[in-house]
Amino acid sequence: MRATVKEHIARLKAYVPGLQPDEGERVLKLNTNENPYPPSPWVEEAVREESSDTLRLYPNPTSRRLRETAGSVYRIAPERILCGNGSDEILGILLRTFTTRGDAIGYYEPSYSYYRTLGAIHDLEMVPTPLGNDPLDPPLPDGQGLKLFFLTNPNSPMGFALEPEFVANLANHLEGILVVDEAYADFSRTNCLSLVQEVPNVIVTRTLSKSYSLAGLRVGFAFGDERWIEQMDKVRDHYNLNRVAQAAACVALCDQSHFHDNRDRILKTRERFNRALEQMGIETFPSEANFVFARFGSARTASQIFEKLTERGIYVRYFPQDGLDQGLRISIGTDDEMDRLLEELEDLV
Repeated sequence: MRATVKEHIARLKAYVPGLQPDEGERVLKLNTNENPYPPSPWVEEAVREESSDTLRLYPNPTSRRLRETAGSVYRIAPERILCGNGSDEILGILLRTFTTRGDAIGYYEPSYSYYRTLGAIHDLEMVPTPLGNDPLDPPLPDGQGLKLFFLTNPNSPMGFALEPEFVANLANHLEGILVVDEAYADFSRTNCLSLVQEVPNVIVTRTLSKSYSLAGLRVGFAFGDERWIEQMDKVRDHYNLNRVAQAAACVALCDQSHFHDNRDRILKTRERFNRALEQMGIETFPSEANFVFARFGSARTASQIFEKLTERGIYVRYFPQDGLDQGLRISIGTDDEMDRLLEELEDLV
């Protein structure tokens, strides 16, 4: 055989998502920031309707009705919206649209580690900027030559959020596009969606996986200037969002009452869980997401607690890298689920 793999792909270290239980395995899963509550009851009806004779037909190639629905909910023209198979596909579309092999992209570190993997897939130069001593006031990166800068806001895995004023200043500092990854913005006090219509080089990405309980259907959005969305649409895979996902996403967005009820329950549980950790002497970052990053003083302690919780059937997320290895990222579940975790933590700590 003469077939070969690209050299940079052969060197690539693949992204590793949170541990998934085997089929039928009963665990308390608090490691991938899924919503503990079911989606809108309208979703089940929409899925059932699309699971009949229509599955033999291709979906709308541009997700037209979903873009119109999202435009109404977010008060943005549909021409400024691109739909994707989860926001991760949107991130890939951004790289395919705005970068060429050897270009530089930036991001704060620590943040979503998939940026580094995506950059390596496209054979790009990665230019991380350390958050510094105060993550709420990070240094501005060297914006010269960066085609894209990815800003996870609220930050994952730490949970804090930067104010829109800082984000606008960051965008004006950069030569290229600022991608504001708002996967957790629905759980935050503020968001940067308005910047899309105020700052020309800002593109905001969102997902329905967390706040709308649709992680299994993979629906994401990009919001940006119409000229950028038009170019991104050229490299988007045709029929990239299936019929079931489009239909479910439309009705989920329309049921804002259900969305607000679920989100408010998660926020109340998050605050209660935070207070309980503080009473146990466990330090946490101020979270604006549907998870909490708890710090245990040393990497060894955090790693041992992670292993013990896994043995007891409780999945949380541990990141063995500088700046994160002393803590655990813990998704917010139901009150009963968080109470069980607190009991185990009290025993271990």
